[in-house]
Amino acid sequence: MTSKLVLPILLLSILFLACTNPPKEAPVEDPGLVLITKPQFDSEKMELGIPSLTAFSELVHFTGTIIPSPNGWAQISLPIPGIISKIHCRPGQMVSKGDPLFEVGGNELIDMQRDFAESAAALSRLRSEYERMKELTNEKIGTRKEFMLAESSYLTEKAKYNALKIKLENIGLDVIKMEGDVFQSTYSLRSPIHGSITQIRATIGQYTESQQNIAEIIDTRSFMLELAVFENEISKVKPDQIAEFSLAGDGGVTFRSKLISAGKTIHKESKSIDCYANIENLQGYNFVSNQFAEGDIIVSTDSVMAVPESAIVNSANRSFVLSLTKEEGTHYLFDKVEVVKGRTSNNMVELREKIPTGKLLLKGGYNIQSE
Repeated sequence: MTSKLVLPILLLSILFLACTNPPKEAPVEDPGLVLITKPQFDSEKMELGIPSLTAFSELVHFTGTIIPSPNGWAQISLPIPGIISKIHCRPGQMVSKGDPLFEVGGNELIDMQRDFAESAAALSRLRSEYERMKELTNEKIGTRKEFMLAESSYLTEKAKYNALKIKLENIGLDVIKMEGDVFQSTYSLRSPIHGSITQIRATIGQYTESQQNIAEIIDTRSFMLELAVFENEISKVKPDQIAEFSLAGDGGVTFRSKLISAGKTIHKESKSIDCYANIENLQGYNFVSNQFAEGDIIVSTDSVMAVPESAIVNSANRSFVLSLTKEEGTHYLFDKVEVVKGRTSNNMVELREKIPTGKLLLKGGYNIQSE
């Protein structure tokens, strides 16, 4: 009797428990969605966001060189042949305009001063003769021929005197003293610009011709950028465009410059055209002449919708972003939305077509596979 009652009681107990504790249903998920749990979202430091309006630039690449401007580079030579008697400068020294560089003497200097003194004396005599003949001609005592001869001699000597005077004054000599027969044995050759002496090609006692370069000075404040652009892109390049560049071995520092001109001649070997740009904040860096530079000219800028590169998931030559469709207690659900990529700049990717709306997974989705 007892055994007959146990089985019905056991069946009733199981039925009661089943009614009071129904089983939990597993969530039904769309197989096309990507599920990311919130612990995974936090541990991978993922971020949500939306596409943003981002400035993109069209660039023209170039290589170039740091050079001094035409007015910032001087090659020093003697105005007349002479002998170097003293050197006041050394390579690497900074000099100001007008500072003495070399002391120069020699027979040519003495001869020029003698010629000037003789010309000054002759001019004084011929001026008196000219004025006397002019008076006689006006009084109709002298002949016209005699006056013209005196005038010609006077004007010829005056031209010689003025030419010698300018030459001597250009090398810094006092011509007033020379008219009194006071000559100088040497003169100072002075710097024509402010800058750094890069080369000296003279020694004491050296006889130097006037066309021979004996020193070179570069004004570091005048440095500019000479850049080469290939002929197929030169039509995009115009004055006032910004060119950003870096120098070899500078640790990735980027400098800015503004184009001032684009060349009109193509180099036959390199098929490139020389352009020139003024460097911004020139005094903030120790540029060196002939230093190699490389960079890009910003030829145009526009604003487009873009997302970080980390938001793009690539699969089978297709690109996707993950669009948030639902957020539940323990996880996020994302839809794979195909996009068309455009340009890439500063870790941002342009979205050309099918730009999604709503929140996207912008960061941390690099481990997610889209199939």
